[in-house]
Amino acid sequence: MDNPTRTLSQTAPNYSVRPTVPKPRFTRPPEQQGASVDAKVLIRNLDFYYGQRQALFQVSLTVRAHSVTSFIGPSGCGKSTLLRCLNRMNDLVEGARAVGRVELDGVDIYDPAIDVTDLRKRVGMVFQKSNPFPKSIYDNVAYGPRLHGTKDKRSLDELVQHSLHGAGLWDEVKDRLTQSALGLSGGQQQRLCIARALAV
Repeated sequence: MDNPTRTLSQTAPNYSVRPTVPKPRFTRPPEQQGASVDAKVLIRNLDFYYGQRQALFQVSLTVRAHSVTSFIGPSGCGKSTLLRCLNRMNDLVEGARAVGRVELDGVDIYDPAIDVTDLRKRVGMVFQKSNPFPKSIYDNVAYGPRLHGTKDKRSLDELVQHSLHGAGLWDEVKDRLTQSALGLSGGQQQRLCIARALAV
């Protein structure tokens, strides 16, 4: 079938038990490697349910690489639900299930073989309410890379600067990187969270 039903509780990882055999990393199937993929994100006929309540209805969408896409609509229309489908954050919601297909770089992200942790490294989320860590501006951005094994000070310095530039915040904070991120304005905190996502 083109659009098999996937119950997220069946595909969600069991966080209480560490698997003895690591799942394959997020890579395209051998037959697709080297092939051109027009879409960075491809969604086809996606329905999404919270228990018996349907939140998304037959969503189809193509997002090309290096493009900006906006979802605009009233509160409760499914914008956040759709975004959370892109890195499977909805896996953690009891009774949630998806019907349809969501691909990233040509790979079905709901395939049971997908390493969800690796997927979430590739698809970051920055939400409406900013949540900087109670650490310095520098440590907020460097936190993720350090967690993933980057220890070299020069590499971290370059990564922090590059990420803050990418979020449009470098010029405003370059002289106070050691100060608490909680002292930034609301808009600056939001951009800091974007820089933190970019760094990973």
